Amino acid sequence: MADDSKHAMSHQIATAFPTLIGRFQISNAEEINAGLLRMLLQRETASPSIDYANMGGWHSSGDLLEWPTPEIAPLRNWISEALNKMVQATGQLPEVAGRSAPPKGSFRISAWGNISRRGNYHRMHNHPNSAWSGCYYVTGLGTNSNAMNSMGGLLELYDPRHFTEMVDVPGSPYGQRVLIRPVPGLMVLFPSWLYHFVHPTDFDGERVSIAFNAAWRPS
Repeated sequence: MADDSKHAMSHQIATAFPTLIGRFQISNAEEINAGLLRMLLQRETASPSIDYANMGGWHSSGDLLEWPTPEIAPLRNWISEALNKMVQATGQLPEVAGRSAPPKGSFRISAWGNISRRGNYHRMHNHPNSAWSGCYYVTGLGTNSNAMNSMGGLLELYDPRHFTEMVDVPGSPYGQRVLIRPVPGLMVLFPSWLYHFVHPTDFDGERVSIAFNAAWRPS
């Protein structure tokens, strides 16, 4: 009978194909959010919706960061800070950390407002030609008693690996949904190629957010 004690097993278990998702909660954002909400509701009455992935509701033009409103400056700063955090986290990945020099360049950022009401949603889509995409929530999902138990208005990010749900794996680590509940002052960033959608809004009132793309320009 073989003596297994003679055969030591060395091993390495590492992650691969990482997908970084950032969540940033801005504190004391009530005053800024109130100004952004007023601005977006006013723009909604004056400008037609530019439909992309939204089914109903209102989608502004993509030049929101150029609008002459005082709340835009802090919003731009928050987006820039969050992008820097995502770049730093990317630099810690094994696939990147071994490279000799950090990337040099800058982001070109475009942003637009979204207003959804009962029954409105965003179909599944991604954002071509950008490195990172994100969303800043000006409002949440209402205060009705069923809000916390509902999928209405939630952002859902899809596992990008196809067919991962087809075979049982201990712990079921693959094919899981990432669900994000809008909270005022929350900013979410994810790779622009990641498919995502927004569940239909199911409460009275407005679900208001500002979405953005960050295209990387190497120097």
